[in-house]
Amino acid sequence: MATVPIYRLYGEESAKEPDFWLHCETLYSRSSIHRFEIDIHRHDSLLQILHISDGDGDATLNGQVHAIRPPTAIVVPAQFDHGFRFSRSIKGGIVTVLPAALPIATRTHFHNTYPRPMLINLGEHPDRAHIHATMEKIEREYVSTRAIRNALLESYLTSVLLLLTPETHEPAAPQGQDEVRMARLSHLIANHFRQQQRAEFYADQLNLSTTHLNRVAKSQSGKTLQQLIAQKQIETAKQELIFSHAPVQTIALHLGFNDPAYFSRFFVRETGMTPRAWRVAEKQKQAAMTELFRYPLPQQGPD
Repeated sequence: MATVPIYRLYGEESAKEPDFWLHCETLYSRSSIHRFEIDIHRHDSLLQILHISDGDGDATLNGQVHAIRPPTAIVVPAQFDHGFRFSRSIKGGIVTVLPAALPIATRTHFHNTYPRPMLINLGEHPDRAHIHATMEKIEREYVSTRAIRNALLESYLTSVLLLLTPETHEPAAPQGQDEVRMARLSHLIANHFRQQQRAEFYADQLNLSTTHLNRVAKSQSGKTLQQLIAQKQIETAKQELIFSHAPVQTIALHLGFNDPAYFSRFFVRETGMTPRAWRVAEKQKQAAMTELFRYPLPQQGPD
């Protein structure tokens, strides 16, 4: 079985850590040098937002092929396979972002809202004009040299992610049965993850067997039920570690872990770090990102 290549930007050799927090270019500029075909690949630590205003093609997202019918937006979280075929008339832009550079509240919103790649039809979206205008602002600000550039880019990017949130508009078409089940499961996890409920609890709530529920979760999110619950627990733990001065023992109890030592082992298993070490590292990362913002972003050009 062929290995899916991992890139920073498509066609460029990957590095351990990206040397930018945001990159912006037109869809035409990169796809044209690859005959308008972007083969299946993934990004380890980068998310991407595509805004397509004209042209057509298809997008392969996590193994499923979707027709591109502009105006369309596509959001691709890190670590998901994706590829594209565009017509020569393609118009639009793509923004590649290092999520670690965003405020933790924005990161949490993104992870909760986009558990998998999503193609969003903007044809009847109530904020279509605003989204289009904001993406154009990102493209213009990306090549500017103003002192407020990074603050504006962060603001524009957050605005686009919020406006594209599925809950803010009616879906373009009725959801499939598994999509509805996945939405209900996400709601159940959000309400009960502190209670340390077993898989059988969630399966009973959805009138499914645990095997069927895991199959739905895997097909819709790429994760098992236990991985989804663990993701929610870790995201909440990280928020409390950053936004509060509460000791790790208190945070563990808030999350339903009666044994702080077990919580620490769980956190290490999911993140590779103890809660205390993660808290220190996150503060150092935020300081480093502040330093990164002082330097120019890479300039747009013929890749």
